[in-house]
Amino acid sequence: MKRVAILGVTGSIGRQAVDVISRYPEDFSISLVSAHSSRDVLLELARRFRVPVVCYTGGDPIDPSELGYPCRVFCGADALILGAREGEYDVLLNSVVGLGALEPTLVAMEKGARIALANKEMLVSAGDLVMKRVKSLGAELIPVDSEHSAIFQCLQAGRHEEIDRLVLTSSGGAFRDVPVEQLDRLDPAKALAHPNWRMGKKITLDCATMVNKGFEVIEAKHLFDVPLDHIETVIHRESVVHSMVRFCDGSTIAQLSQPDMRLPIQYALTYPNRVPSPVSSPMPPYSLTFDEVDLRRYPCFGVMLEAARKGGLYPAVALAADEVLARAFSERRIRYSEIAPLMERVLARFDVGGDYTLADVRYINSEAEKYTQSVVKR
Repeated sequence: MKRVAILGVTGSIGRQAVDVISRYPEDFSISLVSAHSSRDVLLELARRFRVPVVCYTGGDPIDPSELGYPCRVFCGADALILGAREGEYDVLLNSVVGLGALEPTLVAMEKGARIALANKEMLVSAGDLVMKRVKSLGAELIPVDSEHSAIFQCLQAGRHEEIDRLVLTSSGGAFRDVPVEQLDRLDPAKALAHPNWRMGKKITLDCATMVNKGFEVIEAKHLFDVPLDHIETVIHRESVVHSMVRFCDGSTIAQLSQPDMRLPIQYALTYPNRVPSPVSSPMPPYSLTFDEVDLRRYPCFGVMLEAARKGGLYPAVALAADEVLARAFSERRIRYSEIAPLMERVLARFDVGGDYTLADVRYINSEAEKYTQSVVKR
């Protein structure tokens, strides 16, 4: 039986992971859960599965007596690190938003656990550092994002040296059919109406601007050790083809499934095996379309690619800037057309190429957020 630690258990990915695990009680147990909010949900899940280690980084600390069974509880800013060190698990699912689970995930690698990665910030901000650690430890890192899970699956059909291109697909998000000249007049709340997926608010907004796809290009570069100019992105409205790999012999291998995150979550837990899934297969006849990315509609995607080309901590700066700019857009403090120019302005403010440390990542994340906030205010 595999013991699974779920960081961010009350979020969208965490809840779906619980659903997957619940279907195979003889194969999986939940040995650690964490949350930053939704305290009552965390307590309910912990009690339901009698989880031995519970971590809470939010407000009021949790007293172990509240759970009603013997367990260890860690609260406060260091809760995730302490839980990662003290807990016992075979797989750690990192579905925490932000950089809060970066160090606990590195701890889990050192303990020899499989990392099921559903966190974007970790590789976008510190991809060079993280992948060096993966290689030095011989750690097992399996992506959970649907696009990267698809590439990971497609790569079972060939060797790394046979890769010609990675092709990431994007639905185009909530703004894909809005005339470009009307984007500035659009209610920001409409960004949350994703046509195909049901996800958290922040990632859904980032899909509408395609910032999220820029993040995924950076992640793919690190995860699969492929140069940026060998990674393509296409608009695929149906969200059935989750990504593709083109090999040197002219063959293209694609992974197709319904837009349901339970499938990549399950695959990360069961790899290299496949087991029956609650996700139904898409049935023919398929209607599949692929189009180029229109940078007039998605200028933020172009900015993210430029940050990726610069390397170093520039992607970390872009990520921190997006945290502030996405919030400002959703609160109607800036227009859609202002997001990309403001992000470019923030990137131009910093000189952060080259190597970096974990401390540098945290410092630049804080500094870029503060500078972006000042730019928005002005």
